[in-house]
Amino acid sequence: MRLGREFSRLWLGNAASNLSDGIAFAALPLLAAALTDDPRAVAGLTVASTLPRLLTVLGIGVVIDRVARRRLLWASNLVRASLFALLAVLVLTGMIQLWSLYLIFAVIGIAELVSDSTVAAVIPQTSGPHPHALDAANSRIAGAQTLIDEFVGPPLGGLLFAAAAFLPFGANTVAALIATGCFLLLTGRYAPQAPPEQRTAVCADLGTAVRWAHRQPVIGTLITVTALASIGYMIPFSYLVLFAREKLGLGPVGYGLLLSVTALGGLAGAVIAGPLRRWLGYGRAILAMLLMAAVTFVITGVSSSVIVVAVALAIYILHAVVWNVLAASLRQRLTPEHLMGRIGAVTRLASLSGLTIGAVAGGILAEAFGLRTPFLIAAAIFTAAAAVVIPVIRRFDAAGGG
Repeated sequence: MRLGREFSRLWLGNAASNLSDGIAFAALPLLAAALTDDPRAVAGLTVASTLPRLLTVLGIGVVIDRVARRRLLWASNLVRASLFALLAVLVLTGMIQLWSLYLIFAVIGIAELVSDSTVAAVIPQTSGPHPHALDAANSRIAGAQTLIDEFVGPPLGGLLFAAAAFLPFGANTVAALIATGCFLLLTGRYAPQAPPEQRTAVCADLGTAVRWAHRQPVIGTLITVTALASIGYMIPFSYLVLFAREKLGLGPVGYGLLLSVTALGGLAGAVIAGPLRRWLGYGRAILAMLLMAAVTFVITGVSSSVIVVAVALAIYILHAVVWNVLAASLRQRLTPEHLMGRIGAVTRLASLSGLTIGAVAGGILAEAFGLRTPFLIAAAIFTAAAAVVIPVIRRFDAAGGG
């Protein structure tokens, strides 16, 4: 399906932004490890990225609903390019310190959140009027993200860092500048047309969005399932590297290959999301994916076969991409244009909170019950998420026009 030149520019800009993310995913921890041998200090890099996002995600949603979104897209990526260039200079000159790495990474994370959230808000306006356009657009965004973030960016980041520590950050700068250029080429300003009564205080704007979501059974269900699925995902994935070593006998190389195989499931998910929705409808497709996730975690939790676990986790990632595509399309169909940023922000807050809860719970459960039992607990959480969907299946299909 042809989605038009405007969507192509959006897609290319987002793909370049994803490349910058993928390179940084490998290079930044390597840089932190070169600065300190303290594992807590290295792990602190994740906190430096995650905590600012949690604190700013709702405010970013309000900004997206107040400011011309094209401006947010190019400006956020220009900020990222500037910070990556600064990081490259600091590394090259030997002036980089751990505290400055934390600070730069925190601001980069906020800028990344602005860019990603704004892309999601603009997709409906760039994908065209065709009934299946949103599914196709979200699938292409998800497919590019999976390919670049999982297969291209991290290996490239590692190779560049091995050649010279400043090189990956130079590459990040170039990728972010390309994203900036693509977003500048967008012909629309995509300025939100908010009613005058909604241009109030930030808390009042957020209250408007929360009350609207509360009155929408489909949107409320999507937010609830997002939180549950995020908890269920992160419980076992928070210690997956230990599970792979202790239960599957995999070393670092084997673990890396395992993650690469699971990412193949994500590519497959991006391909089948649209056809699956047309076959089953939104409600049954989402229900099937959540139940599939539960089954894959049960299989992983009881198996000691590397091949079986790899296939199960690949199917799990397939579910995750299909779920994300369909949930995004439903949310974009139902959300008024002037609320797109705030409803997206509430959804992202549910996801980030769920990931945080799941990460903490995963470590506690693994310590208390062993490395296998948390997979079964995560499967139960996905089953609960499926149960939440069942009462609103018909509403899902009606909202999606199916």
